[in-house]
Amino acid sequence: MNELLNERLELAASEEVDQGRLSKWKEEWSLKFQAESENPAAENETRHAEGKKTRLNVFLRYAAVFTALILGIGIYSISIRKNKSAQPDALELVQRNPLGRHSSFSLADGTKVYLGPGSALSYSADFSGNKREVILKGEAYFEVTKNREKPFMIYTENLRTQVLGTTFKVSSFQGSPILVSVTSGKVRVDRLADGEAQELAVLNPGEQVSYNQHSGAQKSSFNIENVKNWKQGQLIFDGTPLLELTNQISRWYNVSINISSESLKQIPITVTLDGNMPVYQFLDGLSASFGFNYKIKDQVITIY
Repeated sequence: MNELLNERLELAASEEVDQGRLSKWKEEWSLKFQAESENPAAENETRHAEGKKTRLNVFLRYAAVFTALILGIGIYSISIRKNKSAQPDALELVQRNPLGRHSSFSLADGTKVYLGPGSALSYSADFSGNKREVILKGEAYFEVTKNREKPFMIYTENLRTQVLGTTFKVSSFQGSPILVSVTSGKVRVDRLADGEAQELAVLNPGEQVSYNQHSGAQKSSFNIENVKNWKQGQLIFDGTPLLELTNQISRWYNVSINISSESLKQIPITVTLDGNMPVYQFLDGLSASFGFNYKIKDQVITIY
C-alpha cells in the first residue's frame, strides 16, 4: 500500500487540488469512519473479547493506515479531476523538421530533445509558469531535466504525457497509434476529454503504451536500447511489416515508396538500419535478404 500511495502522490504532487472538493470529501470519510468506530455491536465485541487493549491498539493502527491510504488516493483523484485537459493556447517557439531531416536541441530548462523527420515541437522560451508544456506533432526522444516544482508535459493530439525528470520517446503521426516508450524514470499518460484527464497508464523503464481511439490503450514491454539508439539515427525493426517499415523510411529520407502487391506489404522484417547511410544501400540489403526488387526514379521508390 505504501508503494502504491507514494507512486500516486508523487505523480499528483504537482497538480492543482480543488480545496473545496477535498474538504468535502474528507468530511464525508470522517463521518463514515466515525459511524463505524462507534457501532455498538463492534464496541460490545471489543469490550468482552479477550485481550481488549491489544485488539483496540491493532484496530487503531489499521485505521490510521487505512485513513492515510484513502486520504492519499482522494487527493490524487481530486487533483486529476481538477486538472483541465486544454492544451496551451500559444507557445512562443516552434522547431520544425522537414521530411528527411532530424535534429537535436536543448530547451530553456536544459531538457534535450531529439526531434525526428517530419516532426514539429512547440515550446516556451523560458517556461516561466508553474509547468513546462510542449506540443509535439510527430516523434521525439526527450531527456527531461528533473524539476519537481515544474512538471514536464507533452501534448499529442488528445493525450498528455507527464514526467518530473526522465528519458522517453513519443511518436504521434496522423493515422497511426500514439506510442509512449520509457527508457528511464516514470511517466504518466492521460487521455484528455470533456475537460478532465483520465489516466491510461503509469510507465516504468522498459514499458510502453500504444493508444488509438478505436482499440484504446495497450501496454507492453520493449527493448530499451532500441529506443535509445533511435536518437543516433539507428532504425530498428523487429518483425515489422514491410509497409510499416517503408512508412518510416519515407519520412526519414523524404521519398515516396510504393509497394506493388499486398503480399509484399505484409512481409515481416527484422533488421537494424543505419539511418545515415544512402537509401539505396540498405534497399540493396533488404531486397537481397527478403526476395524483392526495387527501382528508384527521382524521389519515388517502387518495390515489386
